[in-house]
Amino acid sequence: MGRPSKKQERTEEILQAFQRCVARFGLEGSSLERIAEEAGLQRSLVRHFVGNRDDLIAMLADRVIAQSDAQWSAFLEILPPQGAVEALLEGLFHEATSDPEFVLVIESLIFASSQKPELQQLMQQWLKRFTDDVTGIIARDFPQNSAEDLSAVAFGIVSLYFNLDSLAPIGLNDQYREPAYKAAQRLINSLSN
Repeated sequence: MGRPSKKQERTEEILQAFQRCVARFGLEGSSLERIAEEAGLQRSLVRHFVGNRDDLIAMLADRVIAQSDAQWSAFLEILPPQGAVEALLEGLFHEATSDPEFVLVIESLIFASSQKPELQQLMQQWLKRFTDDVTGIIARDFPQNSAEDLSAVAFGIVSLYFNLDSLAPIGLNDQYREPAYKAAQRLINSLSN
């Protein structure tokens, strides 16, 4: 296997820098100047390797979703066939598995998607897959509940998950981690056994 090309290396460096900038400054606050500074490159090189801003956003979305899908698939593989809901909640709300930077980037992409139909469709598909998977995990442990109730509980848990790490910039995600976990458990407890 050959060594990655300079273009691949630089593109990856730029995308990593862009992701860090988006987590800190949001999508709108992540100027090419900031990205170039974060990547240790000149602004002209950022444009040379990744193209215009729309190209950069599309590449970031693809990268973040691919990373998310890979991590999520690995997590799903280790879930037990029975009693998976408790492992799901631990995985979503435990400090060791928390990734506020990732959640902030996802939320920035979701926010920006209102102005970009292709991005909106991509983010809708990603969120639907995630929510459907959470619903499916809950349904395995609580099969006697209606699809409507399972879907509502899953959406509540997904919402708690995203909201928790979105509090990182103001330093409150650790303070609300336990209450978010307990709220997710209460949602699960609302289902009948």
